[in-house]
Amino acid sequence: MTQGWETIIRSLNWTLIFNIVSFLILLGLLRKILFGPALRWLEARRAAEEGRLNKAKALEKEAEELRKKAEEELAEANRMAREIVARAEAEAREILRKAREEAREEARRLLQDAERAMSRLQEEAWEGLRRAYADLVVLAAAQVLGREVRPEDHERLLHEFLARLGPRVLS
Repeated sequence: MTQGWETIIRSLNWTLIFNIVSFLILLGLLRKILFGPALRWLEARRAAEEGRLNKAKALEKEAEELRKKAEEELAEANRMAREIVARAEAEAREILRKAREEAREEARRLLQDAERAMSRLQEEAWEGLRRAYADLVVLAAAQVLGREVRPEDHERLLHEFLARLGPRVLS
């Protein structure tokens, strides 16, 4: 058996074995010196990028929540503005209604005052007309009788004259 191994050992290509061992040593050194740090650097970079991505997602989510909150606040502000406008319009309508009612009442009052004044002036005019008729009658009677009429006669003649004229003339 010793010869078997010797023959095998002699027939081996020691250059190939040396190349394989050198390659394995080189591979180990590359792994330890180059690939290890490179892989750690790549892993650190991947972790940093993942952290930035998670932070960006969190910021995006926060921005979305802020946008929704701003929209809700804007909707609330719009609702409140509509309520204020509605209240102001209602108050304006009420003020306008009261002003119209007061204007109508003032117009009614002025109309009643004018009617009373007109009625009073009409009565005064009729009274003046009656006096003028009475004076005319007294003068006519004095002319007819040829003498002056006393106040009692004047009253009696006035009543008689008014009775003859009737209500159609004085109305």
